[in-house]
Amino acid sequence: MKTDKTDVLVIGAGPAGTVAASIIKKAGFTVRIVEKMKFPRFVIGESLLPRCMEALEEAGFLDAVKEKGFQEKFGAKFVKNGKVCDYFFADQFTPGWSWTWQVPRGEFDKTLADCCEKMDIPVSYETTVTGIEFNGTDSVTTVEDINGNKSQIEARFIVDGSGYGRVIPRLFNMDRPSNLPPRKALFTHVVDVNRTMDDEPNRITIIVHKKGIWIWVIPFSNGKTSVGFVGEPTFFDATNGLTPEEQLRALIATEPYLAERMKHVEFV
Repeated sequence: MKTDKTDVLVIGAGPAGTVAASIIKKAGFTVRIVEKMKFPRFVIGESLLPRCMEALEEAGFLDAVKEKGFQEKFGAKFVKNGKVCDYFFADQFTPGWSWTWQVPRGEFDKTLADCCEKMDIPVSYETTVTGIEFNGTDSVTTVEDINGNKSQIEARFIVDGSGYGRVIPRLFNMDRPSNLPPRKALFTHVVDVNRTMDDEPNRITIIVHKKGIWIWVIPFSNGKTSVGFVGEPTFFDATNGLTPEEQLRALIATEPYLAERMKHVEFV
């Protein structure tokens, strides 16, 4: 079986994994990334916070992200029963970034991973971690590519950036259920043809739909907008039997502002 060696193995090519890999590489260590999925891929978590800019800057990713022309984000608007609560990142009590981005994650994550490859950090896509053996902090990780070829990676340290994949916790039976109440989301991207009806068409809006249920509206610079409902799983039972698009359109129709904003939009 083929064996490669590196100082640090990073599991996952999302923002956590790529930022970690870049910082490790800049510190003078060898590093490589293995990623289960093929990029670009769809994932939610599309509205960044200013503290993210510090990590992107330290990793050396800022210029590459700026070149993509993502929607700039200077704050957030929360709406409940017609009342608005505004937050502006420039209203701060300590020094720091006063803006960030709203991003389609497929393109954003691929941009960061491409930066790593330009730094000569190998990124192996469609490669699954199937086993890890530890000897202190040293490790031997077995991976399998999409064609079923297995190989091993010897590393002094491992960074698990797999997110909800939780690779190491699952392999070593450390995975534990959350003690937080369960939540479900139903979401999509739409071609936002009615965006100009809003007085702030490019700003993220969070709507409190009813107790325990909220909606996100995240406009992107490409003319699309991410829309999603989040809440207790039982909230969605009323639309059981419908297709996901029918469910989402039915829910959108129950929120007056959103119903008008999303009238005749195309789901993508």
